Amino acid sequence: MERQLYAMHNQVRFVTDQPIDEAEWEELVRFFHYVDRQWSRFDEQSEVSRLNRLQIGDTLSVSLPLARLLARATRYFEQTERYFSPFLLAQQQANGYRQSFPFTQAVAYEEVAPPEIAPFIIEGCDVTRVGGGFIDLGGIGKGAAAMIAAQRLRKSWNRGLIEAGGDVIVWSDEEPWNITITHPETEQRVADVQLRQGAVATSNRVYRSWKTDGQTHHHLLDGRTGRPPKSPILQVTASAPQLCEAEVMTKLAFQMTETERQEKLFRWFPKGRLLILDTAGEWRSEQKGVSETWT
Repeated sequence: MERQLYAMHNQVRFVTDQPIDEAEWEELVRFFHYVDRQWSRFDEQSEVSRLNRLQIGDTLSVSLPLARLLARATRYFEQTERYFSPFLLAQQQANGYRQSFPFTQAVAYEEVAPPEIAPFIIEGCDVTRVGGGFIDLGGIGKGAAAMIAAQRLRKSWNRGLIEAGGDVIVWSDEEPWNITITHPETEQRVADVQLRQGAVATSNRVYRSWKTDGQTHHHLLDGRTGRPPKSPILQVTASAPQLCEAEVMTKLAFQMTETERQEKLFRWFPKGRLLILDTAGEWRSEQKGVSETWT
């Protein structure tokens, strides 16, 4: 059985072998409505926007799911030595990303240096600004919302799949799920991932891109510079035990060389795997200690 809803500017699919209880479905709809209202950088009244307006020293009490997400995102920011950053709103806006998709043209502004330390301290549900930087949750917000929904549904579903904008989380006590990976330009099937438990996230430079002064820009930024990385990679698919981990891995892969991924990315996420497509059309499969051309 399958049900769908629209949230976070993406179609979100819920698939299971069991009937979907209507009360359970209504609870899911309410939760994703909350995510849309409170986690968006495009809504001036959201909790995220209110946090971004805080002055240094000011504190705001936020909802528990958002507080936990900010704490998780901050841990990734520190763990990955700023390769991943959820605090790049000003840099995304300078890059031309100031409205929700779809759009094809934008104007870039003067670059802004990204924060070198986490700009917020989270204590319970209280969030205090201690430095410069503005929240843009992006893909990790989408991943966290799917993880929260999956945690709730596991109590009643023995086998389930949630897909949000190409990011997938699955669980099964029986047959594994088959997740198809497609080429970002041709949309042809190139690989299948078999999973009983875990998650898959995909990022590419094609779907969320736009033109500025004749130059193509995309939403993937280097957390250390605040600028799009100069990368030969066109698309990355990551698999990991948790969807947020897979989301972070895709962002890091664009910023790193093959050697750096082995030395850093797989040290931070040793259970992760990557399937990488470069601009020359070559596919590579990578995991801890292994990197090989994939055909």
